[in-house]
Amino acid sequence: MNNPYLEWIDETQQVQRFAIVDRIFIGRVCQGIDVQKRIILNSPSVSRDHAVIDRSTAHLRITDTSKNGTWINAIRMAAGSAQDLADGDVVRIGEFSFRVVYPEHVSADREDGSPTQMTIVTPAEMTVTNLVADVRKFTNFFQKYASSEVFDLMKEIFVDFSAIVNDFKGTIKDYAGDAVFAFWEHQVESPQEQAVLACRAALQQMQHLDTILAKLTIKYSGFDNIKMGWGISTGSVTMSHYGSRVADMALVGECINLAFRLSDIANKELAAQIVICSETAALVGDNLPLEDLGEISIRGRKGKEHVFAIR
Repeated sequence: MNNPYLEWIDETQQVQRFAIVDRIFIGRVCQGIDVQKRIILNSPSVSRDHAVIDRSTAHLRITDTSKNGTWINAIRMAAGSAQDLADGDVVRIGEFSFRVVYPEHVSADREDGSPTQMTIVTPAEMTVTNLVADVRKFTNFFQKYASSEVFDLMKEIFVDFSAIVNDFKGTIKDYAGDAVFAFWEHQVESPQEQAVLACRAALQQMQHLDTILAKLTIKYSGFDNIKMGWGISTGSVTMSHYGSRVADMALVGECINLAFRLSDIANKELAAQIVICSETAALVGDNLPLEDLGEISIRGRKGKEHVFAIR
């Protein structure tokens, strides 16, 4: 039976290959894992147990279990999430890049390293474009509908919107109660391209909302009255971890609060469904039709913000 494998260049510039028979573990320690089922990477930026790749027949699926993140084709995976791997995909873990190959059987010979005992999670400052999609009057739904019905609603929105974020090369950060929060790192591609991708993802989500509500209205009455608002901001953030769990990846920055504030006033205090900040507008203005909404006061923020709508 043909085995897919990972191929990478090690510290000595030698090509290494590791066949995937059923499951492999990648990390700096991988304690208790058989030597034939682990790849040890001696780097402080690699977590003790960084990622797991499972195989079902010829199908591969990677699960991120790290604190510093895993990238597939230059797109960061959501912390703790899983994703299918296709032939030719490039997986980046720390400073190591692995190419996924589905050829004839290739065996892998490797040596164990001497792992250190602590993962260095270094806070990283970067520029990102944030997207928040917010459901209106979420508390009212809990009062009117059974929890199972509200769950159906949010599941439909979260699953569909998350797929759109992935299609537009973004990363899901959180499902914050009644909102989906995603971000695009400017270090991966040009800032203009990343900001445009975030805006196009919001447009696609807005277009898909009617389809979601039509599906749910067949099953439950009243869901067709749901409204949403989208907020998009661009700015500097610090990425790190607060706690011990993988999913505790933290993004801290004033622009994140702004994205949530903009989503809260979109399609409510402002008629526009998608409201973006001036920094984002400056990046996407040549690619998307914008409407200048002027300077407005936003609750909890000093001064006024110059905002725009995507038409």
